[in-house]
Amino acid sequence: MNTSTDATPIGSRPYRSHKVPACDLCRNRKIRCNIDVAGEPCRFCRERHLSCEYTSKATVDDGLRPPPAKRRRTHADDHDVATPVKSTERGLAQFPSIAGTSPEESSIMLNPPMAEDIEVLEHYLSSASGASSGKPYRLVSSSTEKPIIYLTVPRRRKGLSAASDPGKTQREIIEQILGPNKEDVVALYFDRIHPAFPIVDAKTFYEMWHRDPSEISSALLCDIYTTAVVFWNTSERLRQYSKPDFVFLWNQAVAALQEDFLGPTISTVHASLLDLVGRPVLSITGNIMTLGKTVTLAHSLGLHRDPTSWKATSHEKDIRIRLWWGVYIHDTWSSLAHGTPPLIHAQTHDVPLPQASSLSASGATDAHKRSAQTFLHLCQLSTVLGDLLPFVYSLKPDKVELDRSLRRVECKLDDWESSLPPWLRRSNGELDLVNGASSLHFCFLSVKLLLKRIAYRVSIWVLRFSFHPRSFAEQATSMQADGVAAEARPYHLAMLRQSALELTDYVCFLKEPQLDDFWLPYTAHLLVSTTTILLRCLLESADVTTKRDCATMLVRVQARLECARAESNWDLVDFCLERCSEPVAKIATAMGITRHPTAGGMPTTELASVFNDTDTSMLSTLPEDFLLSVDSLDYPFDTLWDISF
Repeated sequence: MNTSTDATPIGSRPYRSHKVPACDLCRNRKIRCNIDVAGEPCRFCRERHLSCEYTSKATVDDGLRPPPAKRRRTHADDHDVATPVKSTERGLAQFPSIAGTSPEESSIMLNPPMAEDIEVLEHYLSSASGASSGKPYRLVSSSTEKPIIYLTVPRRRKGLSAASDPGKTQREIIEQILGPNKEDVVALYFDRIHPAFPIVDAKTFYEMWHRDPSEISSALLCDIYTTAVVFWNTSERLRQYSKPDFVFLWNQAVAALQEDFLGPTISTVHASLLDLVGRPVLSITGNIMTLGKTVTLAHSLGLHRDPTSWKATSHEKDIRIRLWWGVYIHDTWSSLAHGTPPLIHAQTHDVPLPQASSLSASGATDAHKRSAQTFLHLCQLSTVLGDLLPFVYSLKPDKVELDRSLRRVECKLDDWESSLPPWLRRSNGELDLVNGASSLHFCFLSVKLLLKRIAYRVSIWVLRFSFHPRSFAEQATSMQADGVAAEARPYHLAMLRQSALELTDYVCFLKEPQLDDFWLPYTAHLLVSTTTILLRCLLESADVTTKRDCATMLVRVQARLECARAESNWDLVDFCLERCSEPVAKIATAMGITRHPTAGGMPTTELASVFNDTDTSMLSTLPEDFLLSVDSLDYPFDTLWDISF
């Protein structure tokens, strides 16, 4: 890279620029502040070996701040930080369109080949002409192998009027409903949701909240308010008041987010991730659409690239890393739950895992630090799930390599489980009360179930698509292979059934404190898929005892979910109760199983006194479509979980 002071590389300060202020020495001397090398002191200070400092506030790319109105001095300008900031520490703040603080401009990342070409052309043209103003490109990483260059584009559609603070009206409505309790709701968010899903920088948020809450993005604040309402009754202060209508609050938050998407910035990604993690789930199709826009926006902002070598502050890098992993978690688990192929692929992102030390504030409690660890392990588990999803959605799978690939993924899952700290492992069937730990273990069992499900599908492929031999030797080989495949199918079905029983048994032992913890909203869909698999395993099994065990567990888990809904108001069970109660009841009736709830709310089951092969024949009289009514948009599990073939 040419570092000559005569050159004017990408990112230089335009002449008399107001967006990029002059340093203190140049401003005092009233001379031109020529930043001819991006990320370095100005030319005047560098040649004299002086400290190039700025007393004006450097806006940090924290994603919390709404963009300032056009040609207006924002309220934040009245709170300038007096601490000098060196030019090498200003990070992305020197590029307002990248940092998301420009009212009229935005930036999109160029594809790698284009970035390489632009870097060469810019160096040549800048060296030849010496011009430095009006450049549409911004270099944030000058790596010779992977230069990162952003292109400045208009932030909003031409001719479309948009609010300077999207979501302000909805924010005022929500704050009017919450009244004096809004600070308690914010505290509830940072106590119940943020530790297990730390995508918002708590320190920056509270600094802006105490200084001037209007500095915070309205769309983001709407989602913070609304996501915390589901935990209303867990707060001693808030439970004294009536719980607001969460449907109305969510409609306001969604409207604010859609308004923010008209001129998106990095704060839009924050708000979208909270919108997707919110409960209860009111619109599956809406969430799928929001995720698609969020993933695309994250890619255009360059969140999918490793920022560790960028000319940015450590704070900016940490935020970008956490944001990307929040996007990745939603993409993988939404794909599993909603039946849509993942939008993110392993070959197209290189963001490292978050550092454990960056996930919690300096004054965080031990409980919050442990909860933040669950987020880190969830990121790792999501990568294992990401390796499995291609086997689910590939239309032309390599059936020869499938079995070997599945074994590799199974080893990764075992390694993940072995890496868990003791307080995140189940001992004697119990988990420590760490916020987010119960959801993490449920996700682990769901990935394990998916792995067994795919293995069972592969065993059927081997049996169905065995080649047709021509010679006597080929015929003998084919008969031997068919025999192995025929034995493999019952084995994999048994492993699938055992995995489903393990997951449902775990759900039955969840206590109220665990139900009140942070849970991914995709749990609601995974409960349905687990019950569906167990129903299928019951019908596919030829053993009477196995049928009885499956039916007993189905009745038991349905009763436990009903108790969780009635006593703990656990909204994640609604889908499962709505879709699976009828088929489970029909199975129980056909097999003579009755349920007797105990005083503690944990159900017990009693089998009919006589249970023989004649009784199992009753199952064949059930209608073919008695299991579930499948909607291709609302409940597309027929492709993901179908084991009838």
